[in-house]
Formats: sequence, C-alpha cells, structure tokens
Amino acid sequence: MGLLDGKVAFVTGAGRGIGRAIVEAFTAEGAIIAAAARTTKEITALCADINASGGRAVPITMDIRSEESIKEAISKAQSELGPIDVLVNNAAIIALGKIHEMATQTWDDVMSTNVRGVFLTCREVLPQMMERRTGRIINVGSTAGRRGYDEQGAYCASKHALAGLSKVLAIETKKYGIRVQMLSPGGVLTGLSSDLRASRGEAEDSPDWMTTEEIARAAVYLCSQDGAAFTDELVLRRYASEPWR
Repeated sequence: MGLLDGKVAFVTGAGRGIGRAIVEAFTAEGAIIAAAARTTKEITALCADINASGGRAVPITMDIRSEESIKEAISKAQSELGPIDVLVNNAAIIALGKIHEMATQTWDDVMSTNVRGVFLTCREVLPQMMERRTGRIINVGSTAGRRGYDEQGAYCASKHALAGLSKVLAIETKKYGIRVQMLSPGGVLTGLSSDLRASRGEAEDSPDWMTTEEIARAAVYLCSQDGAAFTDELVLRRYASEPWR
C-alpha cells in the first residue's frame, strides 16, 4: 500500500525535470496523476507510460501564464479524476542577466510564471479543498527565495515572492485542514539550470548538483506529514555548498 494510494495529485511543469520526477515518485506511491505542462508531447508520453504500467494518469495541457488555460486545466482534471488532494506548483522559468540590463518583458515573464501562475492555480484549486476541509499544496521554491545570487534578480525576486505567498496561504487555509508547504532546493540537474551551470563553467552532469529524484523523494516525505509534526519549508542544499547558508 502506497503513501498516496487513491490520492489525486495535480503537478505543474510535469513534462520534465523536477516535475516529471515528482510525478514518477507519486505514481510509485499510488497517486492518481494530473500531469500539467505546456508541452503536450512530453506529458502525453509520460502518462502513457504510467497507464501502461498499471497506474492512472491524465495529461493536461496548460499554459501557466494564462488564467483561462489554468481554469480549463483544473476543470478537466477534476471532471476526469475527481477532487484534487495534492497540488504541486512546480512550473518555473529562470532568466540570467544583470538587473540594469534586463528587458521588462523578461522580468514580466519570470514573475508571471513563477508567482502569478501559482496564485492563479491555487485560487482555482482551493474552493474544493476548503469545501472538503482537506488538501495539501506544495510550492516548489528555491534557495534563491532565501538569499540573492548574481544575475538572478528576476528569479530571486519571484522565489522570495513565492515564499511570502506560501506563508499567507498557510495562515489563511489552516482552519480548513489544508497543509501548505514549500520545497526549496538549491542547484538541481535540470534543463532549467543548464545555462546557469554553463555560466559557472560547471559540467553538465556535475556530481555536486542534486538530482531530480532526490527532490522528488523530499516531496514524498512532505506528503507523509499528516500528524502533529509539520515542515513549513524543506530546504535542500547541495552538500558541496557552504553549510548553513
């Protein structure tokens, strides 16, 4: 019997990287998956593999920057799978560049994806969680939401904002039995971070960077917290980095 047997999990950015790893880890724990992403081909193939292996997953094409697309995606997931028990807000983008050189559109794209998209998705899912007086929301943050990094002005600002959003969300939904958590990793080996590794002259497969599977195991751990003990934010740093930063 899995930790998430029969639970419906809606995961954004599910086609690749951390999102895909979380989908696979949740599936192994018995979750029913709504895999949401912009790239239909990736999530369709992922869900086909899950269904062929005896699991249950539905691909949901969704543009995290479109309010209409998010509304349609949540509606489809709930009509096909039932109420959402676990929402994982993972979809994110990063743009490297000095603040004084950054285009306004680039800044807006990062904030729209990493913050506004999470707000809109939560707002769509919350009513049914509040009505059922149960649910879990995991917002995938970053150590960039706790400190600053050179050339990551937009990304750091978005992840700091996500932390603030998560704090208020946790306060407002606690009385409904909804558990809100942040999972904040440092450097992870994903396509999202490839430009960052290149800018630092680090290898594409550097053993000093965390794997997506490690992050997914942490997400499963957060889902295990249904008792008195609770983690508001789980921070994962690279072991090679400086301790306690």
